[in-house]
Amino acid sequence: IDLLPYGTTQAAERSDILNVGGFSDEVFTVIDNFVNGHYGSAHWLEEIEAVTL
Repeated sequence: IDLLPYGTTQAAERSDILNVGGFSDEVFTVIDNFVNGHYGSAHWLEEIEAVTL
């Protein structure tokens, strides 16, 4: 987990690497979802569809 992935990161983006830009309590939810494999394409479609324009 790279907590400060600004212009560069410690590790390149891969399915087993999580880059987090900043830190708050929400990071624990993100880590939980990442570890449990909830960040596939279906997850991101649901997140996008939940946004009100």
